[in-house]
Amino acid sequence: MVKERITLAEKYVEYAEGLDTRKSCSLFNRAVKVMPGGASSHGQCYPVFNPYPLGFERGKGSRIWDLDGNEYLDYVLAMGPLIHGHAHPKLIEAVREQLEKGTMFAVLHDKEVDLAEKVCRMTGMDMVRFSNSGAEATMTAVRLARGHTGKNKIIKFEGAYHGGNDYFLFGGGATASAGSPTSMSKTPSSWGIPEETAKNTLLVKWNDAESLEKVARRNRDDLAAIISEPVLMNIGTVPPEDGFLELIRELCDKNDALFILDEVITGFRLAKGGAQEYFDIKADITTYAKALGAGFPISAIAGRRRVMEDLVPGKVFHAGTYNANPLAVVAALASLTELERPGTYPNLKKVGDALQAGLERAVEQTKTTAIVQGIGPGGCQLYFTKLKKIRDYNDYLTTDGGKYLKMHRKLLKEGVYFHPQQYEHLFVSTRHTEEDVDSAVSHVEKTLREI
Repeated sequence: MVKERITLAEKYVEYAEGLDTRKSCSLFNRAVKVMPGGASSHGQCYPVFNPYPLGFERGKGSRIWDLDGNEYLDYVLAMGPLIHGHAHPKLIEAVREQLEKGTMFAVLHDKEVDLAEKVCRMTGMDMVRFSNSGAEATMTAVRLARGHTGKNKIIKFEGAYHGGNDYFLFGGGATASAGSPTSMSKTPSSWGIPEETAKNTLLVKWNDAESLEKVARRNRDDLAAIISEPVLMNIGTVPPEDGFLELIRELCDKNDALFILDEVITGFRLAKGGAQEYFDIKADITTYAKALGAGFPISAIAGRRRVMEDLVPGKVFHAGTYNANPLAVVAALASLTELERPGTYPNLKKVGDALQAGLERAVEQTKTTAIVQGIGPGGCQLYFTKLKKIRDYNDYLTTDGGKYLKMHRKLLKEGVYFHPQQYEHLFVSTRHTEEDVDSAVSHVEKTLREI
């Protein structure tokens, strides 16, 4: 497969008609020879980006420029972290000042405590520990839940993605493709995962209250936690049905399990207090990452004091040399400070709602067989489907990913950057304007008429 990609990339392959991306093609040709798949993440390489990923040179505010100088309105935002857009001056200033003071200490520093206090105040959580990525945070959250309860099993929802840890790579998520079979058989999404790993991961369909109750009751004696995104954000954007998150909370209480809310994507984006504030729900452990660092590598495991106090030497293990490194910490402080400014969240919601409503109009006016689902500032997605609603992973698997990729390529020519895969989603930042949204929507409408 890699050899085929090298052969293909040695000649210029047109990405979209009339769009010159020769330098991106050349970069991929170099990368694939020295990096498996041509990237450092499965989510950044072929075939996710087909025929090759665009190489970007710089970004500013709501816009991004590729290596060939093509300018795009960016609605991917590095797959979510850039809640303040590209190169926000306050974040740049904070990091520049810290660079002069030191880049690493690997011990407690004052800004780390400032950030911990701010995270606890904004989220209502009692205590917090910092890490570097969302995957590290969710891995630690599950270990903490198992250590605290003395039990082993976790319930994960089909189609949810919680990072690349062995016990999460079952039941689809970001690695799945529309048109592929359902993964309720618990076939792992990767080679190298021991068969015995699957026995402690219990799969349940999202928004299926009856199945969730049955599985929780049947496994209550060894059920450590139910882990869930508040909105499934790796099969597009699939919100919970009324009462579903409340049911998770109820079942955790009833079965002596912990509720882990994975807010790696929704945290500090849906509201100041994240999905817990937005949905008025309280988890035992919550994980944060993307919008927290706003483009810098930092994550957080936050929770109730009685649980978090087990995350200490001699009990539940958690460590990392780069945890709470000063550069990421000051960037996170600057990001959260900007988010706390009056009017920030109402404006973010206004622009996010405008994007969703505009896409819905474009679908309606072009009589396209598609729907739009979203959750305001949390993100939205356009699905090519005959269904009226995407409720779960099986619904998502019926969507037309080929048509979405075609739309993505045509939009690039129009100067609009959407992710090429329907399982991702469209984001706005605090730097996007209603004019940006109007521009994108007009190009989407034009593109839908063409395809």
